[in-house]
Amino acid sequence: MNEEKEMAMVSPTGEDPFRKEAYFLKPIIPNSSIDEPFKLPQGFTSLPPRFDPKNWPLKLRFRGWRLDHQDLQTWVAHLAPIHQSTWKKAGIFEAIFNSTYQIKRKKDLLCGFAEKWCCETNTFIFPWGEATITLEDVMVLGGFSVLGDSIFSPLESRELREIEEKLEKERKGLYDYFVGCRNACTTLWMQKFMKSGSELEHEAFLVFWLSRYVFHNTPNSSVNKAVFSIAIRLARGIPIALAPAVLAHIYRDLSMLKMTIVASNGLNARNEIVDATIMSPFHLVQVWAWERFVELRPIPNVISCAEPRLARWDKVDCLNVGNMRSVLDKAGEGFIRRPYTMAIKNCVFPAYYVEMEKWVLVGPNLGDEHDLMSFAMFLRVAELVGFGTRQKYLPHRVARQFGFNQDIPCSSVAGHSHSFENAKLYVPSKLSETDTSMRCLSWWQESESRLEQKSIPLKKKPKKAVEGSKEANKIFKATIACDYSPKNSEKVVQVSTRRNDDSDNLVALGFPPTCNEMNAADPMDEDALSISEVLKHSKIDETVETKESGDCEKLSDQVQDLVYSSVEKGTGNTVRSEGTKKVLKTEALTGASKAKCNLLKSSGQQHKRCKKSHG
Repeated sequence: MNEEKEMAMVSPTGEDPFRKEAYFLKPIIPNSSIDEPFKLPQGFTSLPPRFDPKNWPLKLRFRGWRLDHQDLQTWVAHLAPIHQSTWKKAGIFEAIFNSTYQIKRKKDLLCGFAEKWCCETNTFIFPWGEATITLEDVMVLGGFSVLGDSIFSPLESRELREIEEKLEKERKGLYDYFVGCRNACTTLWMQKFMKSGSELEHEAFLVFWLSRYVFHNTPNSSVNKAVFSIAIRLARGIPIALAPAVLAHIYRDLSMLKMTIVASNGLNARNEIVDATIMSPFHLVQVWAWERFVELRPIPNVISCAEPRLARWDKVDCLNVGNMRSVLDKAGEGFIRRPYTMAIKNCVFPAYYVEMEKWVLVGPNLGDEHDLMSFAMFLRVAELVGFGTRQKYLPHRVARQFGFNQDIPCSSVAGHSHSFENAKLYVPSKLSETDTSMRCLSWWQESESRLEQKSIPLKKKPKKAVEGSKEANKIFKATIACDYSPKNSEKVVQVSTRRNDDSDNLVALGFPPTCNEMNAADPMDEDALSISEVLKHSKIDETVETKESGDCEKLSDQVQDLVYSSVEKGTGNTVRSEGTKKVLKTEALTGASKAKCNLLKSSGQQHKRCKKSHG
């Protein structure tokens, strides 16, 4: 990480710039350079013009997301009294019990998020900012460890290799040669070993769980031979780092689903169907959305003592939110960056969610600092390796999700070490309010000017129009139609800031905090048709008031020159009061931190002052 002394910062509430000691995740762009713009891939401008998954020629199969867990629950209840201590030692106790919960599927929600997925950065790109599923989410929600041996580590002892040979012999014995099948069905595998008293029952159970719920890799639910060595080591309490591989598979499937949605565009007329089979534990994507997006969140369960966090969503009915594309475009005010720091009854905080910030020494040789070592792994740029896939992990793009401040993320991550010995680690307070570096604002303004240059090619130079007129609408649509880098997409952001500026995700200066995390190599997942459609059909709340340019008088002369144009363009708006009330209500129900509530309260007061100034 980078520690900057007295760095110029901007708060999420859009108040005066200030200087403070700030902490950023590496790699960030040096002060001497800013990356060049990047053209978007074809997929970001080829989405269906309307968000209507029911009528898309798209057939989705979720092989890794099972809704019926009776067989697993029966086997877990039988083995848990005997082997739960081993499961805890191996770091899979919560993961096994999480697999017994039923997470009801919402296809529209999944398609909505897949549309926003950027295959190059492995992040969701929204008009109001950037976010992603991280190793922290996979560990907290899925129960999978980020520490331990690799899933590809070989079995070293002769005894363990002999057990692997026995398992392979049993697998081959379940082949259905009558139909020419050379796969062993997991159902037959379970029937053979469950409550059998076999010396291989524990290993066979873990093979069943890994094949069916973790590393599902075949369309017909067959036993996965690749997990034999993993199951054998887990059965002996040896920790395995399952989280990186699970997240790699989720990233792979999100990219596949995004490309499938793009490919399905325009096939309705030809009556063609596009198939997509998702093998990963994709329910974690939906639960991630519920944890972080207020407007998508159903009412969770009250969990009992010692239950995993995922129990909050067991058998919970999904909300019907209508057009997901439109909802996500406007969801910035309801995005919670650090949901796991909020107090929940019967939920225990890990050691890295501390009351007061601190520096600690972490490393593989320090013994008992397990949680802090996990936190260190969350923060490091890495390559996630799964079965048949390698995916980039770029946490520095979403630093505020970990409680760090955000600077301009560097597009090049080559040369950054993925492993380390003992290291000094800064652990932010769970109550900390993260900010954005001032140079990101400067970088964003420069990107805005590039956007205007890219979007000029109109047949006739448009006249300067009054906001609200037909001419103004035409100019706005023409500007949004530019399909270039997210750092060149200020106009797209303005669409959102006209609706929701008050939250900790949008600043009154017209600069969305998490958009600072974008860099020159990042595609912007925002097509002109959908944004134009939102502009056409969305009704701007009557309570929205535009700030007077006098609100900028508190800024220094240097900053005034930088942000004045944004204020004049209407990017400095206050938020709808209804949105503020909704967030406040949700935060209160979930036991949000005092700092978060103060943030929203401050924004609400700002709104009242603005309304008063307009009479």
